[in-house]
Amino acid sequence: MEVNYIKYFLKVFLPLLDRKKDRAAIRFMYRHTAFLSIRKGETLFKPNSSAANGKIILVADGLVNGYLVNEEAEQANIWLGTRGSVYIRNGFKQTDGNFNLFAIKDTIVFLIDQTELEEGCTWYPVLDSLFNVYFLQTAISDVNNRNILFRLQNTENRISLFKRIYPGLFDQIPTDLLLSYLDIDLSLTPKQNLQINSYI
Repeated sequence: MEVNYIKYFLKVFLPLLDRKKDRAAIRFMYRHTAFLSIRKGETLFKPNSSAANGKIILVADGLVNGYLVNEEAEQANIWLGTRGSVYIRNGFKQTDGNFNLFAIKDTIVFLIDQTELEEGCTWYPVLDSLFNVYFLQTAISDVNNRNILFRLQNTENRISLFKRIYPGLFDQIPTDLLLSYLDIDLSLTPKQNLQINSYI
């Protein structure tokens, strides 16, 4: 499995860092990246864990649902992670709930401690660019996509945008999860009635 992790790591970071010039920075990133596998149907963290706090989560392969669970055990789905997606769990209070990942498919994720990365930025300035240009911008884009989706009032427009933001996922994710992102009552609108062929 170690060889596979190296392949995933190189596939993600070599397009972003120069293999020769940034060799030391690449070694630093590899040493400070945790490689985790999540089997389909399983979660990454134990219940009530705060292990995601202060972490940068990057999906190297697969498909996950990121969600918060509050003190009343209520779940709020907040992030669909596909290959290349980034989520930064930072600046949240405990009352916001504990963050976890549920694997919709077998998934490989990278976990990077943000404090350790900030320390690395002082030694390797290219990592500062990596954080601000890649990690941060990708995470912001993912959050913005979800926020725009939730703001749309028209159901058909929401479905159309979902299909554009997440190409190919409409028929891959569980029905209840899909409807939670579309903000539609499952009891009122079955998935088969959501098919819209005139969009995309």
